[in-house]
Amino acid sequence: MTDRLARTIMSLAALSLGDSRRDWARAMQGELEAASEDGKGLAFATGCLIAAWREMPVQAEGRFVLATYAFAVGLLLPVAALQFGCAAGYSYAGQAGSFGVLAQGSVHQPYLATAYLAAIPSLLALWALLGIGHIRLAWAMLDQDWPRVVRIGTANVAMSATLMIFTVVLFLGDTGAGLQAAALAVELAAIHGFARWHARISSNALSEALA
Repeated sequence: MTDRLARTIMSLAALSLGDSRRDWARAMQGELEAASEDGKGLAFATGCLIAAWREMPVQAEGRFVLATYAFAVGLLLPVAALQFGCAAGYSYAGQAGSFGVLAQGSVHQPYLATAYLAAIPSLLALWALLGIGHIRLAWAMLDQDWPRVVRIGTANVAMSATLMIFTVVLFLGDTGAGLQAAALAVELAAIHGFARWHARISSNALSEALA
């Protein structure tokens, strides 16, 4: 059990070092076997992980990984939680939850109450799918799988546009549509910036390897 935990920690350390430090990662993994035979594998792996984390802010690739984690954990996952909250009926920053929006709409347009009730399943599905989409987007960014990031981002845009159409057409009093559009624009701009940043890092690494 201890050896398995040590190998897991060492794998995390190797991932933290990135492609530019593969030789160092291989050397540490080789030394782990000797340390494990002496019963010091876990302490050695933990020390390597701490060293790798200290090295990350110094290297361009490490700074990129740290920024990506900060964006995914600090923005995308909270947005996903807010989307799930809307599906559950909660409200935030002027964005009413599904049942709150429906209640507002029924007050303003009582003759369309049947339409509001019919819209409930679609709204719940859209908010829940947007929450799932943001989680998948965060995972794809952490994997640095940019084609998948584009696919998931496109799907999120389509669902957000559909949700805003629902909101504008059925619930004229809801001010959350503009907030939703602004948040989505910020997300897409940030993701585009991360993709360009990763391309520069990859290009520099390739140039160094060929030199």
